[in-house]
Amino acid sequence: MNDAWPFTPPRTILLATDLSARSDRALDRAVQLARQWNSKLLIVHALEKSPAGAPGWTQFEETPSWRRPADPVQMVVEQIRRDAQSEVKDLDVRVVDGEPADVVMQTAERERADLIVVGTARSETFGRMMLGKTIEQLVRKSPVSVLVVKGRPRGPYSHVLAGTDFTEESRVGMLTATQLFPDATIALMHAFELPYRSLMLDSKLSRDFAAMEQETIRAFLDESKLSEETRARVVPMIEHGPAPTMLCKYATERGADLTVIGAYSRGLAFHVFIGGTARRIVDAAPNDVLVVRAGRPE
Repeated sequence: MNDAWPFTPPRTILLATDLSARSDRALDRAVQLARQWNSKLLIVHALEKSPAGAPGWTQFEETPSWRRPADPVQMVVEQIRRDAQSEVKDLDVRVVDGEPADVVMQTAERERADLIVVGTARSETFGRMMLGKTIEQLVRKSPVSVLVVKGRPRGPYSHVLAGTDFTEESRVGMLTATQLFPDATIALMHAFELPYRSLMLDSKLSRDFAAMEQETIRAFLDESKLSEETRARVVPMIEHGPAPTMLCKYATERGADLTVIGAYSRGLAFHVFIGGTARRIVDAAPNDVLVVRAGRPE
């Protein structure tokens, strides 16, 4: 992995694809990012094992070539290269036997990938994106950053929403957004459920509380030591309500094309975090979501 990641563009992007239509958007976005960042694009497909008793490729070695079934691995490689279409400077395709999540994480570790890109499934009943088992495992366990692609790419990310709870994890997420997308507007949101809401009926108390919140987010930005040019692109805001709900509403109503969440890999504490708020944000967000890992686990 690039030691300077996540504050510089990734050297290697790993796209996990199941060859379904839902992976097309992820493929298009991975290609766009690889070209934008001049990164290597490694595409991985986990090939399901044939049922017991099913004929394998080796059983057809003595059969004339025109009667042999197509080599499944070669078929997958050719399909992926056709689907990629756009020229990528450094493109590699791997087809590996095994469970998808394990294959992707092991390949990312072995190839020192900085970013994993995956697509989502769509619920035909409700018409919204749903996270599959493989994506859930990657978001929860992956040692590297994960980009969950939901929307069709229409160009580089230009309106990025970064969530913050004033932790170092969220600071890394915000800083990553400013570095990776230098031409984008960065909306920095702190959202939380307001305690003792009834007390806020007191107008003076409400104003004092609002002023305190604004001062906290300003201090958070000051401590982040952004350049003046970068600071001008960051728009801080405070919202009262559950973080997944408020981030989702902003992305829907204001058209943010990417939500960024920062998260360290920290054993049990990390798993609790991802299993809670961040996991709900990834599921609820209508736009693409980047879960930034601040460093490799020891």
